Amino acid sequence: LDLKKQKSIKEISKIINRTETSIRIKLKRLKISNDTYNVKHRQDKYKCNRLFLSYINPKNILDVYAGNSYYKKTTDIKVVDNDIKEIETDYTLDAFDFLFKFRKKKFDLVDLDPYGSAFDCFDLALQIAQKGIVITFGEYGHKRWRRSDYVKYRYNINTYQDFSPDKFNNYIIERGKIYNKDLSVFISKDYSNIIRTYFKIKLIKKSVSGKEYYKKIKL
Repeated sequence: LDLKKQKSIKEISKIINRTETSIRIKLKRLKISNDTYNVKHRQDKYKCNRLFLSYINPKNILDVYAGNSYYKKTTDIKVVDNDIKEIETDYTLDAFDFLFKFRKKKFDLVDLDPYGSAFDCFDLALQIAQKGIVITFGEYGHKRWRRSDYVKYRYNINTYQDFSPDKFNNYIIERGKIYNKDLSVFISKDYSNIIRTYFKIKLIKKSVSGKEYYKKIKL
């Protein structure tokens, strides 16, 4: 971290004889452990959190990647939080395992704020969330390196030009329809290497199930 103040990643890699990719990964981990990972946009994120909370007025929150537990420390809302790091949260589980544990519960708000991608958690989170869901798309940072291998089959992003907040947001909106939820964007912030989007949720009336439809036909 000290070297980064005056040296480029390329220069650091030569100094300590490690690849540039290795240096980037190490720097990211150091920033996380020193709680400086999102310091540039943290205050703006907190402002958006407050706006969204005042709009949807949730009675409870499921905070999947809690970090320093913003919701629990700054609100009186009932919060169940989790972080795999050994910090003061209710649970220290893998994010997917945490959501799976609460898969039969309902929470007004679910927040997914990972250091990377929360893709594997989307479906469970969408099923649990009732009024809103907040997602930080860390994989948006792949745009910086013109890397599409991860996002190609997940978001249908094949070229550098395809990278856009709309691509990620629309994926979630369409996915929500599977679970009878009509999502719309309340706020979407492009912080260069990540996107953080606040989705409003409107519950869609469930259609008649096949079993119920068959009963009606018989009657």
